[in-house]
Amino acid sequence: MNIENLARHLKEFTLDEIEMIAECDCKTELELLLNENKLIFEQGLYKYQEEKPKQEFIICTKQMTNCQIITIDSAIEYFLENYVKNNCKNNTFRRYRGILKHHISPFFIHKNLNDITCVDIQKFYYFCKGRNFPPKVLKNTLALLNQMIKYFQNLGIIDRTCNFQVRRLSDKTNFTVDRIIFEV
Repeated sequence: MNIENLARHLKEFTLDEIEMIAECDCKTELELLLNENKLIFEQGLYKYQEEKPKQEFIICTKQMTNCQIITIDSAIEYFLENYVKNNCKNNTFRRYRGILKHHISPFFIHKNLNDITCVDIQKFYYFCKGRNFPPKVLKNTLALLNQMIKYFQNLGIIDRTCNFQVRRLSDKTNFTVDRIIFEV
């Protein structure tokens, strides 16, 4: 039995209670969880410590490379033809093309791909939020934008100025701006 999952579920418990439920000697596993600061021991009770959310945003720093100027529309076409078409199924290709052309391209129409910054990503998030995107669509749109940016960074076409991740930090149906993690 996974003692950590059981401790997470119970929230607070005594040694006898968890051993009775797990039907095994849990003392060594509880000590490991105490050492990893996942549990605390207060007043005869073990208490599970929820992970604290990481820093919301980290300011990006510009790293210079031999970048090329590429418009957002050219980047979308190249990404669709050279990455998505070769690595995804037709339904995924059509879905990605729709997201890129109808959501991402109109917002970044006056920017080159290498000029997009972390601040632009935050503005794009609020733009999508203002258009009442459902949480899943909002998360998927930002994740696709991140995937496209990373693709061109890995090719060396654009520099690594804009680094961010889109990930679930808590409830999967609640997507907020604090789920975009910007990296240095």
